[in-house]
Amino acid sequence: MATARVSPTANLLRKSRLFALPQALQTPRDPPSSRVVNESNSATLPHPTRASIVTPQSSLARGDWGLKRPLPSKSTSEKSSRPVVRMNALDTYEHVTDFESAADHTMTLEKFQELHMPMSLPSKVNYATSMTPRHQSPFETFVDNTETSKTLGEAGAKQFRHTGPWLAGQTEAEFAGYLKQIRRQKPELLQKMRERFDSKRYAEARKLAQDNGEDLEKVQPPKITDAEFNTYLKSLREDPFALGPVVFELLDLPSAPTVPSERIGRKYYQSPGTKLSAPEYATHPSAGLSYARSHASVYNHPQHGPQAYQKPVEARILRPKGRFKGRVSKAIAGVGGIAVEDLNAMTFIDQGTPPGLTAFDATIPGGAKYWVSPIRAAVDSDGRIGLSSYRAGSTAKAPYGIKDYKKPNAMSITEAARQGAHVVPRMDSHRPNSPRFRAGAENAPRKTMRGTEDIARSLMENLNAPKKD
Repeated sequence: MATARVSPTANLLRKSRLFALPQALQTPRDPPSSRVVNESNSATLPHPTRASIVTPQSSLARGDWGLKRPLPSKSTSEKSSRPVVRMNALDTYEHVTDFESAADHTMTLEKFQELHMPMSLPSKVNYATSMTPRHQSPFETFVDNTETSKTLGEAGAKQFRHTGPWLAGQTEAEFAGYLKQIRRQKPELLQKMRERFDSKRYAEARKLAQDNGEDLEKVQPPKITDAEFNTYLKSLREDPFALGPVVFELLDLPSAPTVPSERIGRKYYQSPGTKLSAPEYATHPSAGLSYARSHASVYNHPQHGPQAYQKPVEARILRPKGRFKGRVSKAIAGVGGIAVEDLNAMTFIDQGTPPGLTAFDATIPGGAKYWVSPIRAAVDSDGRIGLSSYRAGSTAKAPYGIKDYKKPNAMSITEAARQGAHVVPRMDSHRPNSPRFRAGAENAPRKTMRGTEDIARSLMENLNAPKKD
């Protein structure tokens, strides 16, 4: 079979890696609020919206990134040892390529992958108890389904994607456009409604035959006329409580938010129970960060062998506990480039609070930090990584020789004092050639005294010395 010939331009576009870049995602919206919101154009977004581009070292030396024009080395290779860029515009009105560094999300992804954490479905972690929350992988058979999956018809099956949009998150213009699309599909939707009505009448006939003790194999699907079908449609329009589940199932829409309690006694369009794997969002719960299904992995130490716990991770305290914007705020720490709120706050009661957690302490070398063991990772509806962790125990830290920082107090002895505990330096030892007293036998510089006998001998000499008038 001969292959279809394509033009040189079409062949170039087909083999081009530039045109294979995915379409940019929508920038996350700010939550509606009546308060003043401070924004920053240079702040890192919660999730990446554009693909990261890298180039080999041979092409990097020439500034060749596979784009329309080369990129300057001053902004790429000379600025970072591992240059990664994202393209905002291939060509602008000023005939330049608009790009920026993509190292923020790239490094965060690499740091997260070093944690060896499988993704879990969103769940609330209670730090007041020592019980670890149950891990539920988003790749299970009854959870990892789309609208075309074969296992979606099983009882209790969940899905992470619907054909229809989430109506509660649409604007008025988006909803109007979706209604126009539905009106064009009216013949197909009516055909699906008729098939649904046929299945319902056939199920009722089988139920009636079973109650009467008749043979179910002899039951034939009833023939439905157009008048009966139109009567069924009118009954649905008059009963919004029954029409709601039919519309959501027919259009394959995600379930709407729950109805407030004050509207329970009124008529409203009820939505069926949610089929989403995670009701917080309608995307895949893993977000492509990790494809591991469980924590069933062995951490092998080169000297001590297999370990029950992975190597602890150092968490930096970004904001200590205290009052922030008039409210009592929780501590925020950074683990692998991810900001985590209130890390294991309740577990510090019996293990001691790390220095710098309750209040800012500028005397800690390198900033306030402590060691943690990540336990759960999930993605919320805003695309943010939610990381849960407990404070690393002595069993997890012992194989790696990790010790917590302890702030010295007034009763502690420094390491320099421990090494020279038997040597008492003189105050003027740094100026041996500049005498502080007049020359004389009693003011002659003395040798450094060592031991108990020298101290006792010096004390007796001072007591027996003649007094001056």
